Amino acid sequence: MSAARPDLCDLTFKRQVVIQCCDALEREGFTRFRKDKVDWPLGEEFHCWVGLNSSLSPEFVHISPFVGLHVKPIEKLWTSYKVGKYTTKYDRAVATYARHVGEISPSESEFKFTRATDIESESRRLARLYATVGFEFAEAIADYQSLLPLLKERIGMLGAYPERVACCLYLMGRKADSRKFVEAFVSAHHDYFAGFADPFLKRLDEERLT
Repeated sequence: MSAARPDLCDLTFKRQVVIQCCDALEREGFTRFRKDKVDWPLGEEFHCWVGLNSSLSPEFVHISPFVGLHVKPIEKLWTSYKVGKYTTKYDRAVATYARHVGEISPSESEFKFTRATDIESESRRLARLYATVGFEFAEAIADYQSLLPLLKERIGMLGAYPERVACCLYLMGRKADSRKFVEAFVSAHHDYFAGFADPFLKRLDEERLT
């Protein structure tokens, strides 16, 4: 039997890369809320969200970086009202809205970690990118008025975007618009959306009576 090649990457190496990236992000000021998860609270409601999507091949570990927002009131609201087969629990690690960092900074080189890579140096480069370009992007959209059109662009993807649009409108105080959106969307996507629409509209009815 031939000996294992020391230059090949495995799951242990992949975990090591992700952890060292999180270490570097933490040194830049991001908050470590799990061993392999960080974000940057921008206040009580908005967090700069970090997504280190990682993939493994025998030759390298690829980190595909995403950045955006986790909006605590939106995520708590829609997850608390969703029932049925598409339910989920609130999770700080979930993005309300995110984009690939490469879309924001297309000149930046990819993040590929081989056994020969200086992981500390590359992790530092990744962290600096998040602390500058990524943070600026998240901060620029960290209000409901800026976020709403971005969420609306994705409602056709489903994946909780319609729920987030409804909750964003609600939290902006636009309850009539929220109701109108939910009623229209559930008529077109009943199987997917009724588990949120029915209890959410009931809440709006109850609020109107008080």
